[in-house]
Amino acid sequence: MNFSQDETAQILMSLGYEVNRAHKFKMRDERTASASIHPQTGKIKDFGSGWGGSIIDFMVEYHNFSKKEAFSRASYIIGKEQTFKPAEHLHTPRRVEQKPFITQEYIDKFALERKENFSRYWELLSQTLPTATKSEKEFIAKRYEIGYSKQADRLIMPVRDENGDCLTFWKYNKNPKPFMGEDGKIVQLPKVMFSKNRPRCPFNLQDLKEYAKEPLQKDDTIFILEGEKDCLNALACGYKAITIGSASTRIDDKYLPLFKGLTVSIAYDLDEAGREGALMLQEQLKSVCEKVEIIDWRRVARRVGIDEAQLGKGFDFTDFLVASQNQLQTNLTKKIVEKNDEKERNK
Repeated sequence: MNFSQDETAQILMSLGYEVNRAHKFKMRDERTASASIHPQTGKIKDFGSGWGGSIIDFMVEYHNFSKKEAFSRASYIIGKEQTFKPAEHLHTPRRVEQKPFITQEYIDKFALERKENFSRYWELLSQTLPTATKSEKEFIAKRYEIGYSKQADRLIMPVRDENGDCLTFWKYNKNPKPFMGEDGKIVQLPKVMFSKNRPRCPFNLQDLKEYAKEPLQKDDTIFILEGEKDCLNALACGYKAITIGSASTRIDDKYLPLFKGLTVSIAYDLDEAGREGALMLQEQLKSVCEKVEIIDWRRVARRVGIDEAQLGKGFDFTDFLVASQNQLQTNLTKKIVEKNDEKERNK
């Protein structure tokens, strides 16, 4: 079923968007509307992100409808025989009422795209988990349901709450390609994105619940990382880990009981935001946890033999794993060379 330009505008308006006479509208808080509706096809193109598709695709991507639900809703709106009335002045779209959870059906869509585009998916996964072995990457991808979106060219991972319900998607590409916006300027999207207008929660809450049930072992610690990428890398290496999303995020009070009696190590990025965020989190957790420490990356680097020159601004847990692996390889090569030199001398 195809929708005309005016029909698409009508459906968008029912979702809370304002569409002007040029059939342009704002998908985010921006000065100039960057999304428009094609006059012939009725399809939407968002020049702010590069996204494009039909109104059905739009409802599925940004409002978490299933395709069946989107068709039903769109057909119902068009069936009302309302006339498109353009807005004279565009405002930021009002917050649209969201469904409480993202369905498993929708999550499975990205699992299918992963299979259909496996080579590109594996390339992105390998960039994201640079020190993980093949079996470790396969384990992490399966356990945390990491899929792929061909349209966005990003890894897609559901972020679930403490009950296992999906609240949002983590969308990641280490090196997203820039594109030209409608105004002729180059647009560079961030590495990390999340579903629009969706609530967020800490990642890996299901494992955290299990950590809390396990008897506390000596030197057993839960790492809190600054983001999902670092968390996945820590998990791939066998560490117990979670992330609350960013250095500036506080843990919602309802999740604090999950940390009771645990030993926690906060391993945020090596920059001012990471330092301040770690101190803030330590203050919040110190009355709940058995012990809360903040990782000092410079001290850790000295202990494992990493050259401090590698500790640039923003050095993170993944960087540490890469640097440690490189250091091990360097040490191994050095030993092989020394052993070979010794053999040569003894000839």
